[in-house]
Amino acid sequence: MAGLFGTLNNATSGLSANQVALQTSSHNIANTSTDGYSRQRVDLETNSAYTVPGVGMLGTGVKSAGVERIVDDFVRGQIRNANSNYQFATEKSDVLGDLENVFNEPSDNGLLTQLSTLTSSWTGLSNNPESDTAKTLVAENASTFADTLNSMANDISSLNSSTVQSVNKNVLDFNNKVEQLQNLNEQIYNMSSRGESPNDLLDTRDSVLKDLSGLANITTTTDNYGRAFVQLDGQDVLTSTNMSTLSVVTTSTASGSTLAVGGDSSDVGTTDTQYAVGTVVLSNSAESTDYQKLNVSSGTIGGLQAAIGETQDRLQDLNDFAETIAKTTNMVYTNGSSSTTGFFNLGTGDNYAANITLSSDVSNNVTGISAGKTTASGDGTKAAAIAALAGTKLDFPVSDTELATYDSTSMSFTSSQTGSTFANEFNNTVTKNGISKQSADNTATAQQSVLTQLEEKDASVSGVSLNEEMSNIIKYQQGFQANARLLSVVSEMLDTLINNTGA
Repeated sequence: MAGLFGTLNNATSGLSANQVALQTSSHNIANTSTDGYSRQRVDLETNSAYTVPGVGMLGTGVKSAGVERIVDDFVRGQIRNANSNYQFATEKSDVLGDLENVFNEPSDNGLLTQLSTLTSSWTGLSNNPESDTAKTLVAENASTFADTLNSMANDISSLNSSTVQSVNKNVLDFNNKVEQLQNLNEQIYNMSSRGESPNDLLDTRDSVLKDLSGLANITTTTDNYGRAFVQLDGQDVLTSTNMSTLSVVTTSTASGSTLAVGGDSSDVGTTDTQYAVGTVVLSNSAESTDYQKLNVSSGTIGGLQAAIGETQDRLQDLNDFAETIAKTTNMVYTNGSSSTTGFFNLGTGDNYAANITLSSDVSNNVTGISAGKTTASGDGTKAAAIAALAGTKLDFPVSDTELATYDSTSMSFTSSQTGSTFANEFNNTVTKNGISKQSADNTATAQQSVLTQLEEKDASVSGVSLNEEMSNIIKYQQGFQANARLLSVVSEMLDTLINNTGA
């Protein structure tokens, strides 16, 4: 359309385009402090021109081709990976820190101090074998030592149980986030299929994906509509047609496992497969009983699982420690007759640290503690031999073969070339935990630094700059005013044309 009406159309398109741009800038400014918001920009395009014979190509104004979301998807993918690694290390460090508190070493009242006190009381009894006071000290120190082992084992078991509960909570959160993502996918699809730009929904989608990455080592893909799909350990968790459910193994026996279905402790499921406690399994739905084990290598869930493995290993170390001390002491105390009874009682099962106690024969008759190999007055050889155990290198746990090396004449065991003393073995257990925690701390610090840098890079691309937006507002305001002035000019020209020409 040539002439004044063509000019009028151009000015009108300019007004409309600048209005859209102003509204977009105001939306950016309003969301300056909104977490996860990506700034938006209006793409302006020239309308298709047309040809006027004898004149040439005439323009038809401007149009808004769409509102673009400014984001670097590659950087956001890196953020998810760094966030997953950071949460893994942080969660593992927190649990190992609690385990460190259970060991309470080095300490003036820790287990090593009590072991040293017990060894000293045996030495004192060897010097005064008839002393009831010395015997009472041995019994009291041994009872305190056993009680401390019981308490430590129970505390580690409680820590392990609470960690499994934390896995349940995070798996429940993971399933809820996946469900939220599924709902977002539906909304994104509905808008995209209508040709609309679901920019704010895409921001929410990215925030949910970051939350999921903090829970587990997810991999994501997106389709042409902007829908995000999730995999974990190579298995589909969310597709365009199906959402799977994560569950957690809470107890395990030889006959199978009990699960918290969907991470909900009140919804109990079972499977005939024996899985380790804390294992995460996948099913096609909450009602399915076909479970598949998942290896979660990062994220909060992965960190908690790694911590569960560490606490179980340290508990086993403590059981080996208690078993070795009790059996070797019993062998010397009974002069080779028994490793399971005598001075210490190990109870039933393999939870030696939790079950070790002073035998009822000793606790009920403290003054009857045998200090010597014989009943001769002044014989403290047995007490001295038990005290010497603290300096003997043994394997942990002590084997039946090693127990068989006991020499009733010398009242001693053959020293192991690969073994360690009681104190060194417990120090090794504490050190293992300390090294693992320090490694987790170092990883968390490094990943936090990486995560911070990536988030700053993301903010430089997607963050709202108030200075830039204010400049845009001035530009679009001037554009709007110029087009409005053009409308006024065309109006005046039309008035001249209509009212001031002709007869």
